[in-house]
Amino acid sequence: MTTHKKTLAEVGELEFIRHIRCLIPGDGGIFLRSVGDDCLVAESFAQDHILATTDTFVDGVHFTLDYFNFEQAGGRCMAAAVSDIAAMSGIPEYSLVSLAMPKNTLFNDAVSLFTGLQKKAEQYGCPVAGGETTSTPGPVTVTVTVIGRVEPGRAVTRSGTRLDDGIFITGTIGDAMAGLMAFERNEKEFQVLKSKFVTPEALVTLSRSLTTAYSITSMIDVSDGLAADLRHICEESGCGAEIDASLLPLSNEYKKFSEKYSLDTVDFALSSGEEFELLFTSDDGSIPEQFTLEDRAITRIGTVIETSGGLKLYRGSSYTEPLIQKGYEHFK
Repeated sequence: MTTHKKTLAEVGELEFIRHIRCLIPGDGGIFLRSVGDDCLVAESFAQDHILATTDTFVDGVHFTLDYFNFEQAGGRCMAAAVSDIAAMSGIPEYSLVSLAMPKNTLFNDAVSLFTGLQKKAEQYGCPVAGGETTSTPGPVTVTVTVIGRVEPGRAVTRSGTRLDDGIFITGTIGDAMAGLMAFERNEKEFQVLKSKFVTPEALVTLSRSLTTAYSITSMIDVSDGLAADLRHICEESGCGAEIDASLLPLSNEYKKFSEKYSLDTVDFALSSGEEFELLFTSDDGSIPEQFTLEDRAITRIGTVIETSGGLKLYRGSSYTEPLIQKGYEHFK
């Protein structure tokens, strides 16, 4: 590419769009009109319900180019957006992207950012089919809209859990924020933790398999932290929850990292955001307390209780403590 050392200011928006247009699906299939007009024209989903989600990602807030290359940053943004569709047992179909980039951004870096978005979108079956580009005096900002579908009666919300439902989490927790901390400490080790932070995955297939095999009463992806996201479920469902600290699934590498930096393994794991694991409740008596589905471990960590009980964390053998809200919250 002859423009590899040029900035967007030197090349211009139209050349950037011409360059990435080959990465965008053309007219055909679900797309009646793709790039070339002011709006994407697409078919509806027959009897299925439409799911739509929008997420905005800002360099320095949601990711940092100190630890990512541009393609990785794009992939991470897309995975985080698609994860919202997964959390409702939906199927992602297509996506739209708006990119706000400083004029001095290198052309190749801008193309790499879009390439990362498109590659990850195609992995989930929701190719980027349009969007917008603009210049900004501030940091790189990526806005991703994902359109999906779900069969009537199959969408899982945050408001469906009831008394005595089991509380479950997929995978392990604590890894993503430990990975970020490893970057910040210039750690040469802990590559698994770093990878969990840099390249999270939206658990679309796992979510669909869960709702096929079992009765799932509520679900959310862990983006703000397990404690904060469990609170979201409880507030929407009008219930309380009790979590057993001894049941929290923690990876060996996370335990090793926690020991090195004297972290409270439970508190840190409960506040670790951007895991994108699925936190869900179930009233299904057939669901095991520990099992594997789609090659991912799933663990029961607690029980839904009366609203008056609040959110409790059970430690040791004889006491509970309030499960205070831990995790990320914008504007605080």
